[in-house]
Amino acid sequence: MRARPNPVEALATLARLSDEAERRASWRQAVAALGYSTASAGPPPLDGIAPEVLARASQIALETGLADDLEFLAPGPAAVALYEMSAALPLGRERRELGRRVFARLYEGTAATFATVAARMALSSGKPFEAASLRARVGLVFDLPIGCGVNADALALTLVTRREMRERWLDKAKTGTLPVRRLAAKLLEHASREAVFRAQQGDPYPRDLLLSEPIRSIYEGLLHDREPLVWRHAAVARGILSAIQPALREEIDVALDPSLSPTEWRRAGVSLVATLVSEPESSLRALKQLLDGPVSATDPGLAATLLMGLPRVIEAEPDAAEGLLEMLCIKRRPDVAEAAAALFADLSSPSFGQRSAKILKQTLAQRVDSQSSVLRSVAERAVRILDREQDEQNEVVASVRRALLAYESKGARAATDLAIQAVAAAHRAMDFVASHDPHDEQMLPYVLGALSDLDAAALESPRLSDLMLLGRRPGDTDTSVPEVERLHDRLGNFLLEAETSANEATPSPALALGEQRRLKALLHLVDLEAARAGDDEGGVRKRVRRAVGVMMRRVGHQPEPIVHRIACATLARSFDAAVREGVSDPSDLLLALASHVDQLPSLEAVAEASTNPEVRSAVSGYVDFLNPSNAENADGAGESQHFEAHMGASMHGDVRKVATRLLRLSRSLGAGGSYRGEALRRVVQRLARSLESVAAARGQADLVDPTGGSADVMSDIELSVDGLRRLTQGAQRRVLDVDPMAIAVVTDVASVAALVERTVRSSVPPNAAQLQMAISELTADIPEAIGAAISKVLSRLEQLPVATAASVDSAPIPLERRRSPLPDWLLPRRTIGAFYVVRSLGSGGASSVFMARRVEERNNAKAEGFALKVPDYDPTTARSLSEQEFLQLFREEAGALLGLPQHENLARFVTFDLAARPKPILVMELIRGAGLDRLIRSRSLTIEGALKYLDGILAALEAMHGAGVGHLDIKPSNVILRDGQTPVLVDFGLSGRQLRPGCGTLEYCAPEVLGLVESKTPMPADMYAFACTAFEALTFELLFDAEDETSILSAHIGHDGWPDKLARLAHIADSAEVARLLAACLRRDPKNRPTASQARRALRDLTPKLTGVSFPLGAPSSSPNPGSTGAVPTAAAAAVARESA
Repeated sequence: MRARPNPVEALATLARLSDEAERRASWRQAVAALGYSTASAGPPPLDGIAPEVLARASQIALETGLADDLEFLAPGPAAVALYEMSAALPLGRERRELGRRVFARLYEGTAATFATVAARMALSSGKPFEAASLRARVGLVFDLPIGCGVNADALALTLVTRREMRERWLDKAKTGTLPVRRLAAKLLEHASREAVFRAQQGDPYPRDLLLSEPIRSIYEGLLHDREPLVWRHAAVARGILSAIQPALREEIDVALDPSLSPTEWRRAGVSLVATLVSEPESSLRALKQLLDGPVSATDPGLAATLLMGLPRVIEAEPDAAEGLLEMLCIKRRPDVAEAAAALFADLSSPSFGQRSAKILKQTLAQRVDSQSSVLRSVAERAVRILDREQDEQNEVVASVRRALLAYESKGARAATDLAIQAVAAAHRAMDFVASHDPHDEQMLPYVLGALSDLDAAALESPRLSDLMLLGRRPGDTDTSVPEVERLHDRLGNFLLEAETSANEATPSPALALGEQRRLKALLHLVDLEAARAGDDEGGVRKRVRRAVGVMMRRVGHQPEPIVHRIACATLARSFDAAVREGVSDPSDLLLALASHVDQLPSLEAVAEASTNPEVRSAVSGYVDFLNPSNAENADGAGESQHFEAHMGASMHGDVRKVATRLLRLSRSLGAGGSYRGEALRRVVQRLARSLESVAAARGQADLVDPTGGSADVMSDIELSVDGLRRLTQGAQRRVLDVDPMAIAVVTDVASVAALVERTVRSSVPPNAAQLQMAISELTADIPEAIGAAISKVLSRLEQLPVATAASVDSAPIPLERRRSPLPDWLLPRRTIGAFYVVRSLGSGGASSVFMARRVEERNNAKAEGFALKVPDYDPTTARSLSEQEFLQLFREEAGALLGLPQHENLARFVTFDLAARPKPILVMELIRGAGLDRLIRSRSLTIEGALKYLDGILAALEAMHGAGVGHLDIKPSNVILRDGQTPVLVDFGLSGRQLRPGCGTLEYCAPEVLGLVESKTPMPADMYAFACTAFEALTFELLFDAEDETSILSAHIGHDGWPDKLARLAHIADSAEVARLLAACLRRDPKNRPTASQARRALRDLTPKLTGVSFPLGAPSSSPNPGSTGAVPTAAAAAVARESA
């Protein structure tokens, strides 16, 4: 065998040759040897030459013009030769000059030149491929028409097996856009062909790489992708690799078992077609058996699907491909003919399939005669493609095809020119589509024809964008193509408008088919989208957000069966895009979906169609929760058994299963670790644990035992449901721009917790109707299925005895399984001073509150419980006080609190422990009941109840102010309704005889608290905060609310008793007088505000007039004040204050 010429020797002699002809001959020998060295094994071809010798040879080539004399060699090898020389040179002028020539050939050359050079470049560095124009070229060389003369298999193998490259080209396919996933699958398809070639040459290493982790798991994900444009290529890769990996062939055969589903059959069928590449005869026999067997009879659409596997077969074994096509033609199915037409449209040569085309056209003739204009139009288009004699100069797809062929044969510049023409053709087609009503049946065939062209050319793949990027300068990282993005905008607007205006009534078959085709294009559009960095408010994100809303409503209205599945798939891909682009959190999407779509088949279809693991996990978990048949799996059974080990076997069977299913749902949430996802997971988990406690209770006393243990089961449920409600309402605002509070219904229903506690204390069972009303109120405004589960468990309260039966073991319910986590600063022994912390009751403002027992009674479930308040230095306090000053003030006020009188509206003060470690503590009576803030949030107050609670707050302030002590943190969350009836003022952590700047909560802070005016006593600040609290209780709105603290501060100082919201309230007849009372309490000068006693008398005088008025005050049904024609005069605000003047 003759030895291959050595480029090292030819280049080494270049400097010694003086004859021009000999020098040229030696240069050509060296270049040819380098250019054709790609297929040879061994070290890089220039490893044996000294750098200075190579530099001198390159210098001579540049100076004499030899470096540009490469026309004697094919473009690909010539570019490879230059690249090898530049890569081997040390840094310097020669390397820069040769590198510039390499990139010029790379950017201006044909697809074959790029594939050849890129395959060599990829072996050394992946950095050049970061440029947008080079990434586009990679996409295009794998998107050329079938049978073109460009072999990029070696490039594909390098891109998927080198770690540096795989991270860029393969790993991102897990959650990437359609183009990213499709290209990754194509890379695996071509890499498989290269691996088979090398294995047949005796090198199995590439095969082993492709079948090892992490490539194997990525391949599995692409094979199970829900998009046929993706999974078809992964299925072909499996079929090709089966020639050298028998286990894959067994996998294909197993997947064709008649007991499996069409999903497995179709993927396996495409893989079986791909085996024709290596085993044409035996594979043709297997395919004939498949087409004649039970699988094909059950799934007639399998025949058309098999055509997806033919492209690589046409390139390697065209006779076998013809044989399969003729087998499929015998079926005479229109869908086979249409699929074959789509295949023919992507062929580089018209020679394939000529024998079959006649039969296929005869099959389509049946549809050409169809009464359906849409079907007739589709068939006519397919016939034109099969005929291959029609002039398609004006069609978008044909324009893109010509640009691709130009890149293959002429180079990037010619392809770019034709791409510009293709974009213009696409916009003309869009002009036609946009000018017609999408629901006009007469024009529908023509509109759908143009839309199909746009879908194929601009949405199914990024061909159009990639072709336009061919004209970009080297190194340009901008991936935007404004002309194509504008086309996407126009397409998105048309498709979403068409879907928004779709008639919910049963459409005609033609309109249903039209919607199906439009939804397919919309699915591709949202799956194609990828916003550019920094384009936070760009068109892509707005379009994705709009698509989610439109498709959510469409699926919720149960579309016709013909479009149901594609509608659900489009919604799922909109979800994927929303998560990918940071538009929505998966937990928000699930809550919005659960609130608007209640049909299990629709939810199952969404879960199945999603390609995002977080979305799929959340929706699949919700589907399992809804479907009882999925509830008894091993994991759930284990969880249930673990719980019963603690509870005994007394749990009520049905309600236990409901609670267990809800617990399982929590484990499917928060998969991505997002803030809201984790919040939703913990809320649902806590709710499930609390419901398990109800399921295990032996009497209602178990649920409200005042000594601890299971004392707060019902409160836990209400707190969890309240959290779920807020998450659901927030999700609907963020995802669908819906304000659930706008349609809230106000009721005055006692809470479930209050009813159960009242039942236990009075030993009188609750009224069944009243309990059901309370449960209905509790479960309002959350996903209906979760609400139904809660109702099912809580309905057990009707049959549950008040007291625990004496014959039943009364071991306490393990509350620790659903408690909020304790703070990091709390020591492991869980003690603060002389008290043992049982659990957290909440935190906010400038403190945390814990339920506690005395240390010596920590294990006594019947011991007295206390509310332990611990100061927390928060950012609001930091505005005016250091942490040391804050703690010092906390200590200084202990003496003042010792003098507080006993009062039914004040929590009983127990003691201060200023020396407690790790923090000082304030110990108070433990008040059991709901907070006023919860009643406001749930809108469960009435005017009578609100006035009663406000009177109690003023009574508490009368007692405190009489002792010379101000509360300094009046707000709804610091008012607890003892037994659901008596308002009790709690949280004395900031109370004292002196006004302290920065104390309190910003939304309720008087100007003097903010340091804007002077005041000698703290009492007027309490009246200001009371007015803010009263406004909130009477209107369900914050009086001072803004997006940031600065705006809230401005609102507090920008009025003298009449902030805007209160002024508007004064214009309504029913609420004008109470507005004047609140305005008096809000005067800027503290001396002008009434005392608690004066305000209480005024409120009692107003109560009879307010009883029975429309509530909440200020609601749209309230009557305007006919006497109000302008702003309420400031003098009116002083009416109540005159008494103190």
